Amino acid sequence: MPTLIRLAISIALLALVASQFGDGLLEQLQTADTRWLLAALALGFAQITLSAWRWRFTAGHLAIPLTRRVALGEYYLATLVNQTLPGGVLGDAQRAWRHGRQLPRHGPAFQAVVIERLSGQIAMGILALAAWASSPWASSGARSQSLLLLLALIGFVAIISAGLSRARTAPDWMRDWRDALSRGLFNRRVLPLQLMASFTVAAGYVGGFVCCLMALGPAGGIMLWIALIPPVLFAMLIPLSIAGWGIRESAAALLWPMAGLPAAEGVAAAILYGAISLLAGVPGVMVLLRR
Repeated sequence: MPTLIRLAISIALLALVASQFGDGLLEQLQTADTRWLLAALALGFAQITLSAWRWRFTAGHLAIPLTRRVALGEYYLATLVNQTLPGGVLGDAQRAWRHGRQLPRHGPAFQAVVIERLSGQIAMGILALAAWASSPWASSGARSQSLLLLLALIGFVAIISAGLSRARTAPDWMRDWRDALSRGLFNRRVLPLQLMASFTVAAGYVGGFVCCLMALGPAGGIMLWIALIPPVLFAMLIPLSIAGWGIRESAAALLWPMAGLPAAEGVAAAILYGAISLLAGVPGVMVLLRR
């Protein structure tokens, strides 16, 4: 989708949200507690550091070199690009390309990035479905559907893990990816560590959003937020905006009233979370300037 269309969608959704909540939203943002916002920013830095470790861990199992310094710098730069340019994956594509230039062939570098991001999306998907299924305000039908989807996702991971180790005949490119997935993710020794790191990163995302809520002096409680936040974060993956702006706020505006909470609270927290995510990528500027 062209950049201008994504930008237009983000602006239109943000304008719609602003028209609905008006001055009250602005007042909430102006009175936010800075201490909680700094805590959210610290969690953002920790997530990037752990994500860089996950990338390096994945690359190591694909037998390609990646130093700690390069992994951390490239991840900060990728985060900055993902937060400022459309698509949300351009920064990851760039770090894969830059890493691949240092190798005999580019393929393994792209595989490492794809596998590392896939691990994160699997963890976030499981977390979002589990949160929705356990929410006290979801209907019994929605809860049952979430549980079924959760079991299906876990079963899919198990089937792929077993199938990769048994498949023998396939085209060369498919065997290449099968071997990479088997070594870098769907391996009984690797998968637990991958998912542990990814669940920790996902929990950091949720924790950052909770900090943004706490900065507002919220009306809700943490058990409700834990059910609401993962679907809001998952909505950011919809490739129709710039870094999730507009979609994230719209999702919060829809979900918060479902839990009996003021929509403006969720929208204000979503805006703060977007700003904190952007600030967390600022060290990437230093990496860019150094080059």
